[in-house]
Amino acid sequence: MATFIPTRAFVRPALLLSFLALACENPPPPTTPDLPQVSILVIEPNTVGKSVKLSLSVSGCAQVQSLEVLDNNEVVKRVSYGSTPTLVELGVNELRFTRGISASLSLTARVTCDDGRANVSQAQSATFFPVEEVVEPQEANSQVVTDYFVVEGSGANAAFIGCGREGNKSILYRVKKSDPLHPDALEMPFPCDVTTTITDRKPAGTGWRWVWTRDKGAFAIAPDFKGYTGQIDKRVEFVTVGPDGDALLYEPGSIVRWTPAGKQKWISQAFSVDGGELLAEPLVRPGSLETTTFVVPLLGDFRTGNNIIRVGVLKYLDGVLQNVQDIESVPANDLVPPVAFDPAGTVFYLATQGEKAANVRACKIGGTDLCRAGSGTRLWMTDDLPGIMAGLVSYDNGTRLAAISTNRTWLLDVKSGSASEGKPVNKDQQPLTTNGALITRYAQQGSGSYSSSFYLLNSAVPTTNNPMPYPVEIVATDAAEKGELYRYQVPGGSLFGAVDDAGELWLRIGPRLVKPFSPTWYRERR
Repeated sequence: MATFIPTRAFVRPALLLSFLALACENPPPPTTPDLPQVSILVIEPNTVGKSVKLSLSVSGCAQVQSLEVLDNNEVVKRVSYGSTPTLVELGVNELRFTRGISASLSLTARVTCDDGRANVSQAQSATFFPVEEVVEPQEANSQVVTDYFVVEGSGANAAFIGCGREGNKSILYRVKKSDPLHPDALEMPFPCDVTTTITDRKPAGTGWRWVWTRDKGAFAIAPDFKGYTGQIDKRVEFVTVGPDGDALLYEPGSIVRWTPAGKQKWISQAFSVDGGELLAEPLVRPGSLETTTFVVPLLGDFRTGNNIIRVGVLKYLDGVLQNVQDIESVPANDLVPPVAFDPAGTVFYLATQGEKAANVRACKIGGTDLCRAGSGTRLWMTDDLPGIMAGLVSYDNGTRLAAISTNRTWLLDVKSGSASEGKPVNKDQQPLTTNGALITRYAQQGSGSYSSSFYLLNSAVPTTNNPMPYPVEIVATDAAEKGELYRYQVPGGSLFGAVDDAGELWLRIGPRLVKPFSPTWYRERR
């Protein structure tokens, strides 16, 4: 009898073999999730303002546990992630300025997912110059104020006066901080160019200013800016405003005193024969109108290969020459020696140039000897100051003298009787310098509460095609002994600065109007 063999007896061994085969093979490797991706975009890589604006993008996280912004690998802000992109602002109090102002930032973003995966973005560089206020132009091809300007008033009541061209017309503008869209405008009687100068208001009670363009003419503008008076169509080379608002105009060979109404009070031709040509702007000494005098620096007649540096003293009331004092003889060459006066008009500063360095000396006005060693006229002379000396500027109420070469600035203590009188007092005995191949073009001194502040505006080297390049860099100090306060260079544009009646600085940076923080604010953050 045949025996029945159940089908299951054949199935079970087959299943068993399959399981054994699986047990002998290696298991597949676990799947490793990809790292999340994060990127950072600096919306304005060169920022002037109160904050740096960023855009952060994240992908690859089911949930974001944390999102951070780092500067030079240090966390500066933890961000609440909402969506991609997430917009972020880094305020002035969130950034460190230990590497200087303006700050050079190297920004990254770091994301961490809820499962612990993390990643860091590629670094993005940025420059941040923190300022108190920025006024933007209303139109893309316009700017808030003119290229060069002076400031009257202060704060919200500040107004900015400068000239510009509209076709063939030259226009003098006054832009109010409170209403920049509706500037006052006066058509000028002669062309506006980079030599056009707008004087300070003197005295403050009258508010008269004078506007002049070299070799073209001058006129006075009324305090209310309703018109101009006293138009003078002559070859003007210097204009100094007296204590009553009258102008001392230097024409080749003579100095003329004009009233804002256009009346000539006197003309002095004391220098027309052999007195010399004017070296720099005259200075009116403090005093009453009846007795005060003014001093003029002169490049005297040519003698045996030398030029004579002189100082003339004239009465302000009638222009009568009181005295002409020979200061020094210098080799005749193409370099005009830089000179300056102290605010009282009793000390004359003169820089003489050597092959690689210059020397600055202080000379008493009213002495009888040449300003040489051992004389009663010379007060002091510096050691060699490297570079080609370009200008001397008295500032900080006459206690400091800036000796400005093409790319170095030495700040000298000129306070009478001080232990360091006549010596540089720069921090670490190092001059303020320009960046790279730039040269110093303009200097601006502080006033009032910020009289110890000093600002250098630096430009490219003049060329035949661009003989008057705009400044592109500002270097500031709040005190000579403390060294550099901040430095900012505008990329692909230009800047200019002026001080208001409260002594605070305003800047045109590109098309914008900018009000920096006070010098004290910047010093506290360095």
